[in-house]
Amino acid sequence: MKEYSYYKIIEKLSRKGSVPGLETMEHLLDLLGHPEREEKIIHVAGTNGKGSTLAFLAAILKEAGYEVGRYISPTVLCYEERFQINDRFIPRDRLEAYFQRIEEVSALMKEKGWETPTIFEAETAIALLYFRDEKVDYALIETGMGGLQDATNVIEHPFLTILTSISEDHKAFLGDTLEEIACQKAGIIKKNVPVILAINEPLVNDVVQKACESAGTQCIVIKKEDVSDVIETPTGSDFCYLGEKYHIKLPGFHQIENALNAIEAALSIRKSEGADSLAMEHIKEGISQARWPGRLELIAEDPPFYMDGAHNPDGARKLAAFLQKHFTNTKIIYIMGVLRDKDYTLMLEYLMPLAAGAYVFTPRNQRGLEAGQLAKAVASCHVPVAICENVNEAVKRARTEQSDADCFVLCGSLSFMEEFRHNDYRQTQF
Repeated sequence: MKEYSYYKIIEKLSRKGSVPGLETMEHLLDLLGHPEREEKIIHVAGTNGKGSTLAFLAAILKEAGYEVGRYISPTVLCYEERFQINDRFIPRDRLEAYFQRIEEVSALMKEKGWETPTIFEAETAIALLYFRDEKVDYALIETGMGGLQDATNVIEHPFLTILTSISEDHKAFLGDTLEEIACQKAGIIKKNVPVILAINEPLVNDVVQKACESAGTQCIVIKKEDVSDVIETPTGSDFCYLGEKYHIKLPGFHQIENALNAIEAALSIRKSEGADSLAMEHIKEGISQARWPGRLELIAEDPPFYMDGAHNPDGARKLAAFLQKHFTNTKIIYIMGVLRDKDYTLMLEYLMPLAAGAYVFTPRNQRGLEAGQLAKAVASCHVPVAICENVNEAVKRARTEQSDADCFVLCGSLSFMEEFRHNDYRQTQF
């Protein structure tokens, strides 16, 4: 079996952590020949919903016959999932070659006295190189935690910009108030590039619309009142938007909101490309086929077992709303691991009123919150809690010890989802 060295390179680059700013990324792309200038890029920022929005949009464009590149982070299935074209993950041989190229360029940057790239900067460059080399029709690129100072913001001329749900998160980097955070996210807005703005707080809308006015660009604001005839179930939703009927298989009202972002983006592309290239049938069929692992994903039935990447207060609030709607007065067992730089106490305020018990663990992540600390916070909510060694032990114990539960929910972060998915227990028991 062939050995690959890129995991060692990933480990080395990861030690740098996160370094906001564009200078290093600009140097890196200079040396790589600026692949981003040869691509039709749809650039997405927001606190939550970026990945789901792009999952819907990619499914629509694929249905219409386009080759669509997607760059996503973090991932659920495997590392290679970060770089995909029409749902096909990058081959490992290609990834090995790209990381070797990054190593070579990093050495040259060091010789010049420049900062060398972080792992996110390297991954962003690889995504842009891969999609350029494969000549995709559209490259869907999501930011990391920010916008203005995010590594992806070296994209000077995107085809379209999407701003998803914006809420308070990453305050150490983005600001203490919702207005400051919205300003950072709106930093990806470019002159004469249309902006799709998701359903948001009025304050967020004001910030984004002012940024669009300053850039002289159109802002398409999605309005909740344009959604009607909503039928939600634990396995998906039907709804009507601007007179058209849609069905999605991703559950939760927040996924309807994310679907609206993709619909409006598709309508914008349709206006540019023409109705023959992107028909309403493509939009409806594509959106109905969209899948997005780890986002209210039903991975077992009888009883239902959901896996959701809710990792901040807004995500926890939306998860709680879904559970409240469909599992009121039932026995819900949480299986949780969180990151210490998140407002986990507020997350618990949303989630624990619905809980009959919780099994907690420390995520295998340098930012993982110690399980004992999370257990203490859960106990303060008057919920029985058990401390487990890892995600797989937590799942096994919860399923064994709570056999009469009505619903299990694995949540708190996306950082441990890949570890859980690759475990033999999941494959044999779910």
